[in-house]
Amino acid sequence: MSPRKRKKQNNQETFDFEESGNGKVPIDNDNDDSGNEKAPLARSYKNWFLEYASYVILDRAVPALEDGLKPVQRRILHALKELDDGRYNKVANVVGHSMRYHPHGDASIYAAMVGMGQRNLLIDTQGNWGNTLTGDGAAAARYIEARLSPFARDVIFNPKTTNWQSSYD
Repeated sequence: MSPRKRKKQNNQETFDFEESGNGKVPIDNDNDDSGNEKAPLARSYKNWFLEYASYVILDRAVPALEDGLKPVQRRILHALKELDDGRYNKVANVVGHSMRYHPHGDASIYAAMVGMGQRNLLIDTQGNWGNTLTGDGAAAARYIEARLSPFARDVIFNPKTTNWQSSYD
C-alpha cells in the first residue's frame, strides 16, 4: 500500500499516516477545492463494509417477521412443493432442485434443510437427521429423505392462509 502524497518540502514529498488494526494507513489531510476534508480510504472501506454487513444481517439473514422464514427456507419449501407426490425424496435431489431458486451453493441449502427437518414441523423426515440436543450431525444428503409435512401442505401452501406473490425467482 503506498501512502498518499501530501505536499512537497525542499523537493521531498511528505506523507501522513494513521494507525489501524493492520498497521499504518495513509491519511489525506488536504482539502479539495470546495473546502471539504477528504475522508481516508481506510475509513471509507470500513464504512462500506459496515453498511454491507448491516444489509446482510438485517435484510437477508434475519427471518422475515411475517412467517419467520429465511429466503433459503422459503425456497426449500417451494422446491419440496414442486417435488411433492406423496413420496419421500432424497435430500440431495431436493437441494439440487432448490439451487434453481437459491444459487448460493448446496452446503447452505443442506444446512438450512437439516435445521428445518430437525424441528419436525414443516418437513417430514426419514433417516438420520442428527440431534440438536446431543450435537450429532445429520447423515449425508444422499442417505436421508424428506417431504412436506401435512401441516406445511395445509397451512403454508393453502391460499386461504398464505398470500403468494411473484418474485424474481
